[in-house]
Amino acid sequence: MKEQLILICAGGCMRELLWQIQELNKQEQVWEILGYVDAVLPSGEEAGGLCVNSRSYPYLGNDEYLLSLETDTNVAICVGDSGLRKKLAEKLGQNPHLKFPNLILGDTRICGDIQMGQGCILSMDSRISTNVKLGNFVFLNTGAKICHDGRVGDYVTLSPDVTLAGQVRVGPGCNLGMGTRVIQGVTMGKNVITGAGSVVIGDVEDNCTVVGVPARRLKP
Repeated sequence: MKEQLILICAGGCMRELLWQIQELNKQEQVWEILGYVDAVLPSGEEAGGLCVNSRSYPYLGNDEYLLSLETDTNVAICVGDSGLRKKLAEKLGQNPHLKFPNLILGDTRICGDIQMGQGCILSMDSRISTNVKLGNFVFLNTGAKICHDGRVGDYVTLSPDVTLAGQVRVGPGCNLGMGTRVIQGVTMGKNVITGAGSVVIGDVEDNCTVVGVPARRLKP
C-alpha cells in the first residue's frame, strides 16, 4: 500500500524527483503524490496541476496550507539549496502534524548500517557505503557517492556526481558543486561551497567557497 506524500517547492528539483518517484513506483508501489505546495502558483501553470511525464499533479496552496493541516501528513522539501531547505524545514516544523520521511529512490545502493536523520532525499544512482551517518534534510543528487565512515551534517547538498572518499566529514549547510571530489580523511566546516569539478585535498574552514584542482579558497 502506497503512503501519501506532498512535495514542496515547484522547480526543476521537484520535477526530477517526481519522475524518480514515478520510476520507483514501477518497481514497488511506495508513494502516492497528493500534489505540491509552493509560495505561489508557478507562472504558466494552471490550477489543474503540474505535468511530469504525462501525469498531472495538483497545486494545493502555499506554506500556510501545510501549517494549517491538523492530520499527520508526509511532506518532502524538494529544494537543492541548503539554506532555503533549512528555512523551510524550520518554518514547517512548527506544525507537529507534518512528517518528513526519508526518500530513498530507485537504483540506489546503500549499506544497511547507515544512519539518517529525517527528511533526507537519496536520488537515483546514489551510493552510500558502510558506517556512514547523515544528519537531517541531507540531499544526495543523482550519482552522489559517500564512502566508508563518512559523516554528513544537517542540510548538506551533494550535487550530481559528487564523491566523498572514506572518513570525510562535511559540516552542516554545505553545498558541494557538481562533480566535486573530496579525498580521504578531509574535514569540511559548516556552510562550505565548492565549485563544480573541484578536488578537495585538505581541510576546509567554515563559511568559505573553494574552487579548482586542487581546490583553493576564493578571496572575499
